[in-house]
Amino acid sequence: MSDGARGFVLPSLILGLAILLAAVVFGLFLYRSRAERDTIQVTGAATVPFEADILKWRIVLSRQVPPDGLQDGYRQIAADLDRVLRRLTAGGAAREDVGVQPVNAMPNWDQFGNRVGYNLQQSLFVISRDMGELEGLALNPSELITEGVVIESSQLEYFYSKIDSLKHELLSKATADAKVRAQEIAGGSGLGVDRIASARAGVFQITEPFSTEIADYGVHNTSTKKKEITVTVHATFLAD
Repeated sequence: MSDGARGFVLPSLILGLAILLAAVVFGLFLYRSRAERDTIQVTGAATVPFEADILKWRIVLSRQVPPDGLQDGYRQIAADLDRVLRRLTAGGAAREDVGVQPVNAMPNWDQFGNRVGYNLQQSLFVISRDMGELEGLALNPSELITEGVVIESSQLEYFYSKIDSLKHELLSKATADAKVRAQEIAGGSGLGVDRIASARAGVFQITEPFSTEIADYGVHNTSTKKKEITVTVHATFLAD
């Protein structure tokens, strides 16, 4: 091949490769633009009411004693604890379901900086599925009070033993709701809904019924027996 012919072929080859490369890039651009255009992004949501089946009762026992009455105070609060434990076991609670913390002795001071006594506190909690008995005792502790027990604070917390199964059910409902919404949007634009391309679940919001409480990190309200659990699913569907 002459030098003139080689000089003609090389530019032609380069031009051909450039055209081919441009066609590939343009084709990829069209494919991506079509893929992005033919998707529907929606947010599905689901809410399910449920009722707790586990009760946790937190109690703080307390005794006030003078500066020289610390030993007597420990005896008093030990007797209070024994009365509470006997009442709990009589109500059906197992001893292993009761957690007891050590006694804390906090000094009390007057306005002149003199120690005038101690505040003794002992915390305990009990977890039970026999909610009726435990709830009744917590809401009406008159029997313990008449025995001389000093309850400084009392708190009930309600939990659900099948919460994980409920969350799975809720995610399924929220995903189904997202698909229905995608179909409604697609129907208005003359498209159909194909398979799901991606999905991301939001955090679970467990609240009291008809609550507007919500948080970015989720909510788990334990103060009520009756509850609602809500979740959202952000989904992208392919359109056809």
